[in-house]
Amino acid sequence: MDHKRDTVMIDNTPIDYLDFASPVSGLGSKMGLDATNKWPGETTREWGRAIVKDEATTRRVDEIWTQLGID
Repeated sequence: MDHKRDTVMIDNTPIDYLDFASPVSGLGSKMGLDATNKWPGETTREWGRAIVKDEATTRRVDEIWTQLGID
C-alpha cells in the first residue's frame, strides 16, 4: 500500500456527539484506506498475487459445512 496514493482524508464529517476527541462538537474527520490489488494504469509495478486456497482447508470446511449451520 502506498500511503500517498491509497489514503483519503475527509474533513468535517458527522461523528458521534459523544466523541470528545474532535475539536468541533459533532464534526470530525474520516480516513479511508485502499488496500486492494491495483489494476494496470494505477501503478507501473507488478502488483500482488492471487490468493490460492489451501486444498486441505477447503476439504475440512466442506466436511463440517452442515455442522456449522451454513446451507
